[in-house]
Amino acid sequence: MASLTDHQWGMKRETTYGTPVTVDRFYPWVDGTKGEWDPRRRTAEGMIAGGGRRTKLASRSYLSQGIGKVTTKIELATRGCGVLLDCALGVSTVTGITSGSQQNFHYGLTGAYLPSATIQIVKIMNSGTPWVETYAGCTASKITIEQPEDAIATLEVEWDAQSLSTVTAAAVASYGSLGTVLDATAHASAGLGATLTVPTTTALATGPTAFADIKELKVEIDQAIDVERWVLGGRNQPSALSPSIKVDGKAEFNASTLPAAMAAGTVLPFMVTWTTTETLGAGFAQAQLAIPQLALTGDFPEVSMGKTGTVPIKAEVLSDGTNRDLYWVMRTLDIAL
Repeated sequence: MASLTDHQWGMKRETTYGTPVTVDRFYPWVDGTKGEWDPRRRTAEGMIAGGGRRTKLASRSYLSQGIGKVTTKIELATRGCGVLLDCALGVSTVTGITSGSQQNFHYGLTGAYLPSATIQIVKIMNSGTPWVETYAGCTASKITIEQPEDAIATLEVEWDAQSLSTVTAAAVASYGSLGTVLDATAHASAGLGATLTVPTTTALATGPTAFADIKELKVEIDQAIDVERWVLGGRNQPSALSPSIKVDGKAEFNASTLPAAMAAGTVLPFMVTWTTTETLGAGFAQAQLAIPQLALTGDFPEVSMGKTGTVPIKAEVLSDGTNRDLYWVMRTLDIAL
């Protein structure tokens, strides 16, 4: 028997799209994690005369191939995030550094498809009995990196799922070291403008001018996968089309930097770096979001009499034609994804 605090979820990258594997990377449960399945029932329209007034016949109703949607949410931390980031963004590079590794992630694929994963969600019934949902062929469709005001940073990923099993046994969860959670006030700092030097395999991005006014931030990455690839006999693996990134947030109105850049159409580099007190070699475990080209789309500052003014942040991420649109970097005690 299990308690109502024993819900769990885990994942593993698949070798072959849609072929389930046993999950072995587990993440602490955060509300918002869920699995949904549409069995796509079909019922023939034709009616057989002679039965009087009635609904359509159950004998001519059946299930076609279903389609799933899985949402996973974690609190970002200095350790254990590599598998999730690799499958969600699509491209990863792991380079050994003193005491750990630097892990760089982006979505700049060289092929037509994102990685796929098997995701297992174990939900505990009120009776204490586990209900196990195992989704295979999970492809990331939307990624949301959020740093709320005065709170822990989170990562939410929405997945398209190709198949569902409710008879697969629950894998035994093992969490290992979770590192340090990334916090807004304890660890985060931002940079905006000037010139960005993009991250290397062993160093974080540098260059943007320190910008201490950011209150909260949300980055939404639409992987633009084509989930409508229906063919005779089933559905093909979703293709990864042209992605898009939107940025929303809020800053204190302490300077004219944001509204002036928006009005002038200035495109600025932007980065947020989380530096913890967790020792890593000669430095500390860190995470970084780096964006070479942030184009502000509005709005002007919001002010009220006698209150602290704020500036809404609305922007889109553009390509500079050379660098990646977005980088997520981890300097971590982990030596592998």
